[in-house]
Amino acid sequence: MVVSTIDAGDPSRPSRRSAYRLGWKSLLAASLLIGSAMTASPMTVESVTFTTNIVANTTNDRPIELRARLFLPTGPAPSPAVVITPSSAGIRFEREIYYAEELAQAGIGALVIDSFGSRGLSNSVFDQTLLTRWEAANDAIAGLRWLYGDRRFKGDRIGVLGVSKGGIVALDTALTVRRGWMRITDMAFAAHVAIVPGCTWVNSSVSTTGAPIFFMLAELDDVTPAKACVERAQKLKEAGNDRIEFKVYKGAHHAWESLGQRPFFNSKMENFSKCRVTQRDDAAMISISDGKLIPRGRWYEWAKQSCVTRGGHCCGGSPELKRQATTDMIAFLKRSGF
Repeated sequence: MVVSTIDAGDPSRPSRRSAYRLGWKSLLAASLLIGSAMTASPMTVESVTFTTNIVANTTNDRPIELRARLFLPTGPAPSPAVVITPSSAGIRFEREIYYAEELAQAGIGALVIDSFGSRGLSNSVFDQTLLTRWEAANDAIAGLRWLYGDRRFKGDRIGVLGVSKGGIVALDTALTVRRGWMRITDMAFAAHVAIVPGCTWVNSSVSTTGAPIFFMLAELDDVTPAKACVERAQKLKEAGNDRIEFKVYKGAHHAWESLGQRPFFNSKMENFSKCRVTQRDDAAMISISDGKLIPRGRWYEWAKQSCVTRGGHCCGGSPELKRQATTDMIAFLKRSGF
């Protein structure tokens, strides 16, 4: 298999790009070696490009050309497909590429969107403004539209999957209010897989498209706590979407796809787990702790002063946990018509 991981960031902050830029030639060479070594069986991988979903008068109003890798299943066409949107760490072999390979092996196409690399950055672990959930969600919608236009895929069987920041995108694209903000009315994802998403900064609206949603949560997660997501899942279900599922994986930490004997503590990463914010349908943000309105356009400054901390545990997953979670994810998609 030939695949490359291209990492990246945010067009609104060009002055920060040089600090996060990766060498493209070196990354491509490494990916060719690692990609060919980790493939269980032959599959076709294509490089594709398309433009992000442009929304005028927002921070995603420019035609960013997105780079992506398309993992094609070996079965008959048309096949179902899943858009994979990156975590804050960017495209990683043990995570996004791994899930893409597993989906393709199961007969489901996978489109891995490099939201970071397409903007010249590698990650947003230390500064979440480098790539916002809004920008990443519009990239995911663009991926949906691209797959929808390709006759190799079933237009009514396109899902979305993401870890952490990508998990937030997987949830945001199911919400009616956010779809309205993105001006999407002609198509929708058929399933949403949100792996350890952040659930402490959420929309007050709980209306969804009605598509099935699977929350995959880590019991010991101190970056995106499971409890808040269980509560969110229950609210979405109570609002009328009876196809909400969640599972809390015992003993798991954030980003369990990275294997190891124990998790490690990253003392510099931004941690929003103590932030409790709700966003109204008019996009205004309210602090749940005191009910005060957060100044429009200054949510990051407010968060840094009010609730953002530094540090969190990551990784340390076991092969058994990773395999079980993968089996659960594919089984969910199969139940959802994939």
